[in-house]
Amino acid sequence: MRKKDEAFSGLEAAIIVIALVVVAAVFGISVMSSGFYASDQAKTTTTSGYKLASSTVYIEGGVYASLLGGAGTSLDKVWFAGGIPETGQAQDLRDMIIVYTHSVDSSIVREYTYGGPGGETATTFGVEGDPIMLPGEKRTFRLAQVNGPIPGGWFTIEVKPKSGAATFVTYHLPDSFQGGSVLT
Repeated sequence: MRKKDEAFSGLEAAIIVIALVVVAAVFGISVMSSGFYASDQAKTTTTSGYKLASSTVYIEGGVYASLLGGAGTSLDKVWFAGGIPETGQAQDLRDMIIVYTHSVDSSIVREYTYGGPGGETATTFGVEGDPIMLPGEKRTFRLAQVNGPIPGGWFTIEVKPKSGAATFVTYHLPDSFQGGSVLT
């Protein structure tokens, strides 16, 4: 009788194998679940990054300017069309800043904030419509009292929405500029 008590029986071995299979199955399911979670998080991050990158307010078409007085005087007003891509996010224009610099004194950086319809001043930009700009929508932005440059100089416009990439463009005025469309 002693020999039978010292050896494993087939039933004991089967119980141990079943226990190992159950432990391996639980471990495998937990590894797969964490993999699915990581994959879902990567998808969410990629999607939100794509939306953020395409949420810029870009300058579309021409930029126009008028002179303060006659020929040879400095710029007084600048206006341009801005839009949001169809795949972008809505932008609250009250949180947006437009930065303007020019060649007459590039150390002076002018920041314009939202002034509403007809609200263009030396510190606010004017734009028609609701302060919330939706994807696919285009609006005309107006900057007043820019005080330069004179024809032959340059100026920059940087549109900085609260979320999304900023748009920065430099424009050069020909020596014969008398107002109207400005070329980049």
